[in-house]
Amino acid sequence: MLRVDAEHEVLEGPARQAAERLVELVGEVLEIAGSGDPSRKTPPPPNAASGAPFLVRPTMLRLLPVVVRAVRGELRRDSPVFRHAARLAAVATLGYLIAARLPVAHGYWAPLTSVMVMRPDFHRTYARAVARLAGTVAGVALGTGMVRALGPDAHVFGALAVISAGLSYTLIRTGYAYSQCFTAAYVVFLLGMGGHAWEQTVPERVVLTLLGGGLAMLAYLVFPAWETPRLPGRLADWLAANGRYAAAVLRSYAEPSPERRADMRRALLASREARAAWQEAYDRARREPVRPRGLTSREAQEAQEALKRFGRAAMLMESHVPRADNRFVPEAERLAEALEADTAQAAADVREHRNPDWGRVEEALHAWEGSAARDRSPVARRGAELQKRALEDLATAVSRTPLERDVGSAREEQRVRAAEAAEDDGSGPVPQSV
Repeated sequence: MLRVDAEHEVLEGPARQAAERLVELVGEVLEIAGSGDPSRKTPPPPNAASGAPFLVRPTMLRLLPVVVRAVRGELRRDSPVFRHAARLAAVATLGYLIAARLPVAHGYWAPLTSVMVMRPDFHRTYARAVARLAGTVAGVALGTGMVRALGPDAHVFGALAVISAGLSYTLIRTGYAYSQCFTAAYVVFLLGMGGHAWEQTVPERVVLTLLGGGLAMLAYLVFPAWETPRLPGRLADWLAANGRYAAAVLRSYAEPSPERRADMRRALLASREARAAWQEAYDRARREPVRPRGLTSREAQEAQEALKRFGRAAMLMESHVPRADNRFVPEAERLAEALEADTAQAAADVREHRNPDWGRVEEALHAWEGSAARDRSPVARRGAELQKRALEDLATAVSRTPLERDVGSAREEQRVRAAEAAEDDGSGPVPQSV
């Protein structure tokens, strides 16, 4: 498809290079898709001729140092993992101690409810607590009604218990409340099959479920783990990772080599990981009942879109990275150093709520504009301009005076409250003023 005959080519220059890169990626997709087909022969590894051994899965003992390093890395107060572990241990212990002093026979239901309900973020914890309580009440009512209506029949109760257990597992992905409804009914049917009166245990389960869910919600008031105040840090991490990735791409233009390509690939993976962490934190922060601090919802959305454009420009440049036998672009090295330095400093500025500056990037672009080699790589030049524009949009999104930031936060909180009041009244969303 890339050649008409042995002498004439359909595409030339950057377009041909992009097409060749597309062919490589399609080949990788076909290889991955065909790896599960038993009828196709698996190609030997590249180093099979040298007798090198295959990679094997590490044993449990070899993974132990990795686990220890991961645990040590989370032993800090600002770690969400540490906060969730401490909160979960404290709530489970407190729930067991409280239930042990109550005149109930199944006190473990309270800490069990807390463990099943609690999640690292507030929104999922609140939703699961409400769903578990509603499902338990509905399941207890359903099971009790059927037990009283059918009378004491162990065989019928056994069949109903099996059906309830099956429905509980079947609906576990449909909704937590539905699953808990049939779980509670399953417990009631088991008690009925054993000859126990429902008055002995059913009220205890409802009370202990309410106790465990209430302790889980109370834990967020005593030891909160809001994502909203951490948004500037997550955004800064993503910005710094994107800057390193863009710098790695530019260095591949300055001196194409296998080592530079490996660095570029590692930087891309780190950028994707930072973006995933930001997206997870941003989705959690949008559902938290706290006032925006540091970044309002609109500022975070605009900054996110700017960094996405920055990353897309870097990926576009990566698809046109020259091969080792092509012409080098030495001007890209200076821009890579300026871009990495400015994004690292801007990440620190975002964390400290300061306005970022792109002075070194502007100087490097002006120097590239005035050099004789400005047309040596038009794709890299155009990609650098798109990145500069995205960085300016990012600076516009996060650069605000303290007064503007306070006013914006107050308006954002007022808008959210008005929207919630309109939804409660059934009048629909309130239009935003320009």
